Formats: sequence, C-alpha cells, structure tokens
Amino acid sequence: MSGAGGTTEPAGEVAPSRGSVLLRRLIVLYPAAWRRRYGDEFEALLEQTPFTLRALFDVGVSAVDAHLNPTAPMRKWPFMFERLRASELAVFSGWIVFVVTGLGFSKMTENWDIFAAGTSPAVSLSYLSVMVGALVALLGVLVAGVPIALAIARSAFRAQRWRLLGLFAVPPIFLAVWIGLTYLLLNVVVPGPAPHDPVRFVGFAAWVGVFCIAAVASTVAVTVAAINGEVPPALYQRAVTPALVVAGTMAIVVVAVVVWGLTVLATEPSLFWGNDGLLATSTALSWLGVIAGMGAGTVIALRAAFAARATRLA
Repeated sequence: MSGAGGTTEPAGEVAPSRGSVLLRRLIVLYPAAWRRRYGDEFEALLEQTPFTLRALFDVGVSAVDAHLNPTAPMRKWPFMFERLRASELAVFSGWIVFVVTGLGFSKMTENWDIFAAGTSPAVSLSYLSVMVGALVALLGVLVAGVPIALAIARSAFRAQRWRLLGLFAVPPIFLAVWIGLTYLLLNVVVPGPAPHDPVRFVGFAAWVGVFCIAAVASTVAVTVAAINGEVPPALYQRAVTPALVVAGTMAIVVVAVVVWGLTVLATEPSLFWGNDGLLATSTALSWLGVIAGMGAGTVIALRAAFAARATRLA
C-alpha cells in the first residue's frame, strides 16, 4: 500500500544504508582486473554489510590482498581469519597504536628532568617504569613476531613474491615519515608561532593525522602479509604467551604514564598547566592524549591476548 501522494518500498527490499553506500564506493581501491571479475558480486555483498570499523578495515585489507592476487579466487569476506592468528594480529595492531603514541610521550618528555627538578621520587620512578615497560613490550613483540615474520619471508622468497616482502617495509617507512614530520614541525612550526597561534594547532592536527595513517597502514600491511604467507601453526601457538606478556606490560606502562602526570601535577603544577606538551601545546592535553592513545591500544591488545589464550586452551 501507499499513502496519499507517496509510495513505499516493495515488500522484502531494504534500501542500502549510507554506510553501505560508502563501503561500495571503496571498490575503486581494487585493481581493474579484480573489479571486472568480482565487482558485481562484491558490491552486492557490501550493500548488505553494516558500516563498522571492522568492515572498513576488512575492505582495506582485502583491497591490498587483491593487488597482490588480482586474478586469484575471491577470499571469503569479511576476512574471517583463524581465531588464533586474528587475535595475535590484533595484539600487534594494539601495540602499533601504543608505540606510536608512546613516541609522542617520549618526545614530550625528552627534557623530562625539568619535571623531576623537585624532590619527588615518584616522577623519576614512574618515568623509569614507562621506559622499562616499553622495552619489555618490545622484546615480547620480537619474541612472538620475528619467527612468524621469518616464516613469511622464507615462503615469499621461495615463491619469488617480492611484493609480499615489500609489505614488511610499510611500517618502517611510515614511521620514518612520521618522525620526519615531527622533526620538521619541531624545528619550523614550534619556534615560530606564539603558543596559541592557529598554525601550531594545524601542525598538531597534521601530526595526529599522519600518526593515524601510519598506524592503519602498518596494521593492514602486516595483516595482508600474514594472510598470504606460509606460517606453521605451531608458531602462532608459541606466540600466545609473549602476546599476553606484551599486553600486560602495556597496561602497566599506561598506569605509569597516569602516575607520572598526576605526580607532575602535584609537584610542579605550573609545568603541568604550561605549554611543554607535544609540539609545544598544552602539557595537560598532550598527557591526556597520550593516555587515550596508549590506553586504546592496550585495550585492543588485552582483549586479543586473552582471546588467543582461550583459543589455545580450547
């Protein structure tokens, strides 16, 4: 039936949501050969897919995978990785966010001794805890990830899949770009404008934007490499315990960062409320931003690490 002057959708048909339409438009990310072969089928699937961050991530991952294998059979989508591998990749994703945000904390506190100029040992102890915890988390990632990365690299060499090897270059390249931007902003933008000049905040927004792009690109690249590489299942089994160590250590570091900021507030309030934060912005806001970024990465890693443990025990 239809109302006065109006019509209704045919029974059983549901108009695609705006989010689904956006997902469908992202098919332009895929190579032309792949679109010709699977485009109609993929668009129909996306039309029924709710717009979520997971769906957006899957579109990005499958787009990179399609460039590596443009004529291969279309994989099951959304990417339903084996649970153990998916969980450990999620731990790595959380760690990437944690590390990039932690580099911001490191830059913010490179002259941290001025904060410890007083007599409070809590500032020194909490700062030391952050540094030691970050090192332990890095060692855990290396213990878990290096054997897997070597297995992927060996399989890529055997098959002469050089583009697959190239995915490992994505994280260091984006990290170098981000560090270069940081150096540029610190030496050009920060010394120039006044503390509240809009240029400084635009530079800060660009710095955060590049950070987000670097984290996403690195995670997608490593995920695609893990999907396409040949890795013995035993390596993923062995990585569960290091993943738990990494996630737990990340949580300890976040607590230490919180304690560091609160101690600085208690002992040096003028510095805490000053403009000694990232790119000479508010120290308090930079501290809160670091906690938010590192905390988000830690939550992702903790959930994934416990999921990996549950999968191994199942």
